[in-house]
Amino acid sequence: MRYLRAVTLLAVSVCILSAAAAEALDTYLAGDAATGIAGSRHNLGGLSMHISSQATTEICVFCHTPHHTNTTNNMKPMWNRSALSITSFTAYGTTASFSTISNTDIGSVSLACLSCHDGVTTFDNIVNAPGRGGVTQGGSDRGYEFLLTGILVSDFMTASRLVVGVDLSNDHPVSVLYLAGTAASLRPTNTTISQIDITAGLNVTAISFDNGNMRKNLWAIKGFISDQATIADLLRNGRVECSSCHDPHFNNKSWQEVDSTYTTVAAYQEVESNGLFLRRVGGNTGSGLCRTCHNK
Repeated sequence: MRYLRAVTLLAVSVCILSAAAAEALDTYLAGDAATGIAGSRHNLGGLSMHISSQATTEICVFCHTPHHTNTTNNMKPMWNRSALSITSFTAYGTTASFSTISNTDIGSVSLACLSCHDGVTTFDNIVNAPGRGGVTQGGSDRGYEFLLTGILVSDFMTASRLVVGVDLSNDHPVSVLYLAGTAASLRPTNTTISQIDITAGLNVTAISFDNGNMRKNLWAIKGFISDQATIADLLRNGRVECSSCHDPHFNNKSWQEVDSTYTTVAAYQEVESNGLFLRRVGGNTGSGLCRTCHNK
């Protein structure tokens, strides 16, 4: 019995230490899984620590479904949300640095993100509802109520900074061709990201700052932290999309600089930052995210 109690206590201690280590995680190693959606703001289910629906505890359903997917505008993978028509958006347009991008060119990867962040489509506008909730081709509002730390969310996305809106002319171009070597000092697409020195020209402390994340320059690619990925891996059909910078499933806790920028109002206080779902370990510290593609 004493042996069993000792083993039990040891197991509990290990679990506590492991949990503490996970909570304190602020860097990642090559090969680590880029995970954490359950604890992120992209979990809209009833067990979320952030915005939560009381209609279901499911997490993936707000974006994906294994059946009756929305294939409009080539939406993938297994897409379960409605989305505005691509003609509803105002694209970035033409500049000297980028190719021309028209309203009808916006790619399905970016449309997927905009199906929540357009400020028009509701969180619960889905095709295949949880359980036996029914299927509505093209999606429909389900009438779910969403809570933020116990307070009813009313038009949260409409008033939030998280809204990109339908006017994309004031945002970084998406669905635009990556013109390596010809525009905006863009690096070649075959450049291995981890080999890019983004500490050059900075104070020598940049090498060790933030657990050396700038020196390593690791990115989340295809669900894992990679030291072999190239810039081409960030593109979709040779184009820059929302997913070039953001991974919606990666609860990136490594960007320490954003932690102090969240509100202290108790009712709306963030549990943790998510690192804005940026793909780069260390977020945009030292503008490392920007300077990975732009050789500035």
